[in-house]
Amino acid sequence: MKLSRRLLTVAMVMIMGICSVGIALAADAKPQYGGEMIYAQGGAKFTLFPGRNTDSGAQDVWLYAYENLVELNEQNEIIPWLAESWKVSEDKKTVTFKLREGVTFHDGSPFNAEAVAFVFNEAKAKKFLYISLLEGFEKAVADSEYSVSFHLEAPFAALLPNLAYRPLCIFSPKAYKEKGEQWLSTHLVGTGPFIHKEYVKGEYVLFEKNPDYWQKGKPYLDKVRVIVVPDTAVRTAMLEKGEVDRAISLNDFDLPRLEKKEEIQVRLMPSTRQYYVVLNHMVHPLDHVNVRKAFNYAIDKVGIVKSVFADRGATLSKAPTIAEGVYGFTDMREPGQKTIFPYDPDRAKMLLKNAGYEDRDKDGIVEDVKGNKLSLNLWTRKGSTKGDHQVAQLLQSFLKDIGVDVKLTVMESAAFSSAMKLGPTKAKYDMSLLSWGIPTADPDEPMMYMTYTKAWKPHGANRMFYSSEELDKLAILAHTEPDEAKRKEHIIAWMQQLLRDAPVVYLPTLYLTLAERSYLHGGRILSVDNYPARFAWIDKEEMKKQGVDR
Repeated sequence: MKLSRRLLTVAMVMIMGICSVGIALAADAKPQYGGEMIYAQGGAKFTLFPGRNTDSGAQDVWLYAYENLVELNEQNEIIPWLAESWKVSEDKKTVTFKLREGVTFHDGSPFNAEAVAFVFNEAKAKKFLYISLLEGFEKAVADSEYSVSFHLEAPFAALLPNLAYRPLCIFSPKAYKEKGEQWLSTHLVGTGPFIHKEYVKGEYVLFEKNPDYWQKGKPYLDKVRVIVVPDTAVRTAMLEKGEVDRAISLNDFDLPRLEKKEEIQVRLMPSTRQYYVVLNHMVHPLDHVNVRKAFNYAIDKVGIVKSVFADRGATLSKAPTIAEGVYGFTDMREPGQKTIFPYDPDRAKMLLKNAGYEDRDKDGIVEDVKGNKLSLNLWTRKGSTKGDHQVAQLLQSFLKDIGVDVKLTVMESAAFSSAMKLGPTKAKYDMSLLSWGIPTADPDEPMMYMTYTKAWKPHGANRMFYSSEELDKLAILAHTEPDEAKRKEHIIAWMQQLLRDAPVVYLPTLYLTLAERSYLHGGRILSVDNYPARFAWIDKEEMKKQGVDR
């Protein structure tokens, strides 16, 4: 049987014997045990239950307690984790996983095939938020104590990378059945190296070492505390003072100063995360393609990269939604252009005119034929993702230059997240600044979860309420096509359709930033927007030398 690229990668890794469990990035020879790592993030989490939250910040929290069947490494290759191996049936409609033995959940219940089958069958039955990623999944069956099979309606090209997506982690069925989903929104019960101890919403999550973790000798830290610090400047100051050991999404203009400090290590990683503006297609005239295209051409992306990200913290997007490093990526720029939808305010004004909007009373704001001014609201957060507030301010200015009145609303992170969960009849935003990443490094996730009609909020991440019969068709074709060459053709056609429809305003792709105190070793940064430090350790002598005493 011919295996896909991803399956071949995994097969080779297994043969070479380098995917045995728990590989950390660090090459440090003698990890030390003990200590507490404090990690500063940007946004508050409105629920910790994976089935109802796909926020990247939340994923970076629960990976200390939860684990997946498979994971992605630094090269975006699939490696075994709670599943040791797997095989695909001849008709490619059944994938059978051999599970790791001797693993237990934090509540003492056994990790086995019945637990895995329950989690995925429950996800389908209860329509967990990520269910669009499992389009065509029929059921999971416990074939024996440590063998579970996934039965599919059709071949599922992205099953393995999707199973590496953090929200598809394995939680304790015992805790779920006895305590309920609501209880798990504030408690994490998994198989991971740390046990969840405390959660104060909007403030911190505390973990303590799991003494019975299945990877012998790990973890090294006694505790991990993830704290919420929305303001970028405050996160940076806390890192410099030694009040935290690691911080993410820092101001790019601060990086040169931080890089000069011996006690701080700064890392940059090209990400799969692209800023975009949600355009609510339920709101007129955002349902008009020429208006949406006008907004895209009105934005100076080169200027944003320079002025907000210091010409180093972001890069110009070469394709809609998909970034380099994602399977099937193809450069979709017009010849000679630096980015898709290059800055062209004159073209933007002409598109608005073609849509019926002109500045008829010469007050600087365009109106339709009935004299209704084009006035919209734009929602944003401040400090949740680096540069968000500054980008929103520039968007307001650029759109004003083509005659669009934009009222900017800055919201607290938790309120913003809750508002963005609402469906088409309840959503109150016209436009909203967000970023979407591809945490599977496979386009199936944006195809089935971000732009698919069935993924309209509150069921997926299609906050635009965008619907395209052609796009849905291409998504399904790519979702089920086992032949890699044919699948790539569908992916390219999908991107071409996005350029024609312009369902959102496409903005630059972010570089991920991670800064850590130099006494902290073993922390990692992945392009799929995760910053794992499960197997990090602290050099206590170096920590003392730096005057950090806690």
